[in-house]
Amino acid sequence: MRPVFILAGALAAMLLAPLARAEPFKPVDDAMVLEMLPRRDNDALNARIAWLRGQLNAAPGDFKLASKLSEQHLSRFRRDSDPRDLGQAEAVIAPWLNTAEPPALALILRASVQQSNHQFEAALSNLDRAMNKAPGNPQALLMRASILQVQGRYAQARESCGALIFQDAVFAGICLANVMAVSGQPDQAMALLQRFIAQAPVEQGIQAWAAVSLAEAAASIGQDGQAETALRLGLAANPRDAYLKTAMADFLLEHHRPREVLPLLADDIRNDNLLLRLAMAEQQLASPDAKSHIEDLQARFAAAAARGDRVHLREEAMFRLTLLNQPEAALQLAQANWIVQKELADCRILLATAAAAHQPGAAKPALDWLTAARLRAPSLLTLAQRVQQLAAR
Repeated sequence: MRPVFILAGALAAMLLAPLARAEPFKPVDDAMVLEMLPRRDNDALNARIAWLRGQLNAAPGDFKLASKLSEQHLSRFRRDSDPRDLGQAEAVIAPWLNTAEPPALALILRASVQQSNHQFEAALSNLDRAMNKAPGNPQALLMRASILQVQGRYAQARESCGALIFQDAVFAGICLANVMAVSGQPDQAMALLQRFIAQAPVEQGIQAWAAVSLAEAAASIGQDGQAETALRLGLAANPRDAYLKTAMADFLLEHHRPREVLPLLADDIRNDNLLLRLAMAEQQLASPDAKSHIEDLQARFAAAAARGDRVHLREEAMFRLTLLNQPEAALQLAQANWIVQKELADCRILLATAAAAHQPGAAKPALDWLTAARLRAPSLLTLAQRVQQLAAR
């Protein structure tokens, strides 16, 4: 799921067993390594987190400091996919969450953690509480719209976007265009995004958000040249944005340009999603690095399963389909993922795994969604045609 833009500043037993019967993995040795945690280099974001932690230790009752630290942990999670940051983001604001009347921002930050963990109903509940305290809060409205959109609750998502008009027409327009792009009006969404991207300021990641929105809308209707141009604009505005890098890598892989993926992602192996795309490119190029990266990913997915983390179902489905050639296991993951979220990438992996597993009936929800959304990306239509041909046999 796309990370929400924040105005102030996401299988050990399953490796061997079917999804529905997976048992929790219990290590038999205290010395067993479950996961190799990513290293944290001394970059600006890490330095900012360390500085804020020191300030908060000196003034533990300062909610302003605590909320800033929580936001920075969320930023690092979106960059690195390290689950420790989600726990730390919530832990630093826990004293205020445990009060009878938590501040609205504390509730919004907890909702962001829950959204990253795909606990969407809990996140919506906290957002409702926050908006009772701070009606019209733009962070809450954007996050609410994003969650409702990914759940396929488009009318409610439009309402949240519409409420943003009182805050900023650009925010409201980009938000609304994102909903339109997957709910039957992709061409109208393109027109809106083309207008608003010129007005979106670079600051606070707004232009990057507009660019990736335009890129996805363009790709969904087969306008690949415009999609690539928008992705490059977004990366120029925010070169370290993990979501933009993922989108660009997916675009390059889809268009059989794996060699361009290597320099794009070579320094991003801390992030599971980006490591997956790097390994996919390396496998296509028969690179000797592919083997170690595939083993690393397998260990990471096993560790995620061991701790009950089901956030990366889509990515594990991609991993099992493209890198391990396990279409049946990949299909089970894609089906479980579709229950949680329904975006273009979720549609693609469900179609692809159903076709590879020769189970065309499993693709019906994705086919229905694709028809209702009126998308016409050639790669999606090709997958849909393959599934339909299998069903007709």
